[in-house]
Amino acid sequence: SQEEWGRRYNISLLDQHSELKRLAEARALSAAEKQAREEEHILESVAQSKALMGVAELAKGIQYEDPIKTSWRPPRSILNQPEERHERIRRELRVLVEGDDVPPPIKTFQHMKFPKGILRGLEAKGIKKPTPIQVQGIPAVLSGRDMIGIAFTGSGKTLVFTLPIIMFCLEQEIKMPFIKNEGPYGLIICPSRELAKQTHDIILHFIKHLKMTGSPEIRSCLAIGGVAVSECMEVVQRGVHIMVATPGRLMDMLDKKMVRLNVCRYLCMDEADRMIDMGFEEDVRTIFSYFAGQRQTLLFSATMPKKIQNFAR
Repeated sequence: SQEEWGRRYNISLLDQHSELKRLAEARALSAAEKQAREEEHILESVAQSKALMGVAELAKGIQYEDPIKTSWRPPRSILNQPEERHERIRRELRVLVEGDDVPPPIKTFQHMKFPKGILRGLEAKGIKKPTPIQVQGIPAVLSGRDMIGIAFTGSGKTLVFTLPIIMFCLEQEIKMPFIKNEGPYGLIICPSRELAKQTHDIILHFIKHLKMTGSPEIRSCLAIGGVAVSECMEVVQRGVHIMVATPGRLMDMLDKKMVRLNVCRYLCMDEADRMIDMGFEEDVRTIFSYFAGQRQTLLFSATMPKKIQNFAR
């Protein structure tokens, strides 16, 4: 026991306390190191794994090797910078990345080439510069890359997937306006009604500011329990660009053929860890089977537990 150990070696209680504290700290450090190593290993294995795929795609052996093509490119001034510059910024911001040809981090929204309406929307919210996850995440998403983002609540992760989806939809609408019953082009799945509504409200904010600056109308709908399906269908029937949904309501609408994902090319799952905890994993995998082609897939999680690693395989 601790007392016997102290008596045997004639060590004072204060020294015993100091020694035990040192041992406890060493154990805690080794546990933290172990966790860090495990998370690094998970990131590496996820980077090497297949993109999230539907059951039908897996059964048919369909595999997409290249990311979705987008017209967005980082500014030439940033592209011409050496890789050391990008690594330095990541170190400064404590951003850990895994994957091949990772797009460079971009430290201003202007350099991300957002249109005037988006910039005004950011200004209206008092957002002046990107957070660390936005600095690296937004360029990755705008480049068409599949991405798993691990970020805590309040990190600004919502803008990482909402701003690019609005950009992509705007580009599509300018090229060829959406017709009746067409869409969604982008789908965001959230584990709860509250989170879905918050996300949808953010999208509406930026859509409003885009419209105020003369951009074409981008339409978004909210598909959650507690909100009449007719409200969502009203938007769908006009041609919908973005749908924010909870798994249950979305599954119901897909099952009843009220909405189709044949033109959907952008899928984001926010708080994926919560979604799996709540038992939605099977629903989400079924939702994948409704896609008619390749899509860009984004998965956000506050943590990177083993279950997320397995889900992303």
